This record gives sequence, structure tokens and C-alpha cells, in this order.
Amino acid sequence: MIEVFLKSKETIKVKDPKELSELDLDFHIMQFIDYSADEVNWAKAQFDLDCSIMDHYEDIEISSHFLASEDQVSFHIGIPYYETDRKLVDAPIFFIITSRGLFFFSNSAVDAFFNRTYSHKISQINKITDLRSVFEFQIQFISDYFADITESETKRVKSLATSILINKEFSNEVMDDITRYNFNNLLIKESLIETTRVFNLFKKSIWQQKIDMKETIETELNDLSVVSDYIQFNFDRLEDLKENVSNKIDLEQNYIFKMLTVVTVCISLPTLIAGVYGMNFEHIPELDSKFGYPVVIIAMVISAILPF
Repeated sequence: MIEVFLKSKETIKVKDPKELSELDLDFHIMQFIDYSADEVNWAKAQFDLDCSIMDHYEDIEISSHFLASEDQVSFHIGIPYYETDRKLVDAPIFFIITSRGLFFFSNSAVDAFFNRTYSHKISQINKITDLRSVFEFQIQFISDYFADITESETKRVKSLATSILINKEFSNEVMDDITRYNFNNLLIKESLIETTRVFNLFKKSIWQQKIDMKETIETELNDLSVVSDYIQFNFDRLEDLKENVSNKIDLEQNYIFKMLTVVTVCISLPTLIAGVYGMNFEHIPELDSKFGYPVVIIAMVISAILPF
């Protein structure tokens, strides 16, 4: 599906790009959701876009994340989002900026998540008046989003820490929770590093001079740096929780082994006595004694109590 935000504050949604070819579009943003190869090829032909960044976005090379020329600037970042309440995943999104406007490529899951969670912010798109405002809105939105999702993970980690360290309660699944939160923070950290890298590259590009957003970019980079510190705090807290839980498990295991050792020692001496009198020798003095049985029973009980 293609969603077009026009400068006239109207929004057009179509499933076939041919429907747009017949229109004289004057837009700020054109968003491609669950885009197909035909839709990408149509955008290339219609607006002379270079979409090569979309072919190798999983590579580490800088060209797979940021490309700038006289006619356009394009970049890719991975956006982590909650697929379910407990499951965090990431998805690639692509931005291409030309003199015509902003082209945005994403999938329906990301789009639904943002529309559901940030409807109040997305509605501000209608207030945009120029290309600089469009890009500034997207840059600030990305920065704020990383702050929000990191704050969400921080609350989850703090809640887990409270139940373990203060309430001294943890279930059998607590190690799985720690592992999941650690993975979530790794996912956010990876995306944050990628985004910071892209912002720094844009700050040095010719498009920064065209749009004149150096101050905004530097402000958002400072915010992302603070967010990165919070992610590191989460890593440290999770490592402490993991060590704390491991220590508690070790103590419980040591207590169990201690009790097993005590029980073993308490049983071994009575077993030894029972073993001696269970021998099939003909001459065992106590066998003929009138008090042999109660004496041996008392000796077995005493030998079990004394070690304990």
C-alpha cells in the first residue's frame, strides 16, 4: 500500500501505484508499506530514485546504511518494536529524501505499531510546511522513540530487580526473563549505534548544508548518547541480577547438598550396625542375649542422632 501526505493536508491511500501516476502530486511524504518490487521500480521510474541502499541493508559497509548525492540522500536504520507485549523484534526502514519530498519504506507491522502507540505525534505531520520540517520531524521522532523504548525496557528491568532484590522473590523463569531483557537491550543498542552513525554521516554531508539542520542533529545525537548510557545501566543491572540469582541458586544447592550429606552420615552408622548383625555368622555374641535386640536398636538410634 502507498500512503501519500499531501501539502494540502490531505492523505491519499492506494494499493496500485498506477492510480498515483494519473495525479499531479504535491506531497511532503510518500510512504510505501509492505512494498513490492513493482512499487519500488515504479518509484524509481517516476521520481528518479536511487534505491540501491535497499539491496544490501544487512551489510556492515557504510554504503548499505547511508548514501548521499546531489539529487538525494538515503539512509537505512533498524527499528526495534514490540511484536507482542513481551517480544521485541526489529525491522529495516528506509528514508530517501529528494527535492520532491520524503520517501519512506517500511512494513505493516511497524506502521501499525507506530499508529497505535504514537497516533498523537503522527497527527502532527499535517502541520508540516516544508521539506526541512519534514526531515526535522522524522529525526526528532526517531530520537524520541529510542528514548521511549529504552524507558520501557528500563521499567521492566527495574520491576524485575525489585522482585528479586527487595521482595526476594523469583520464579523458575526469572533467568529466562533476564536473558530476554538482555537481548532486548542488545537489539536497542545495535539499532542506536546504527542510527547514531547515520546521523553523524548526515551531519557531514552536503544535504545538511542544503537543509541546514546541524544544530538539530547535534541535539538529537546528544539525546541518543544519554539513551545509550541508560542502556548500559540496564546491562549492568541485568548482570547484577543474573549474578544475584546465580548466587541464590548456588546457596540453595549448597544447602541441599549439605542436608544430603548430613542425612547420608546419619544413615551410614545405623546401616553399618544393621549390616554387622545381618551377617550370617554362626557365632555372634549378642544373638543369644536377651537384651540384644533393644540394645542394637538403641545403638542405631543414638548413632543416627549424634552426627545430626
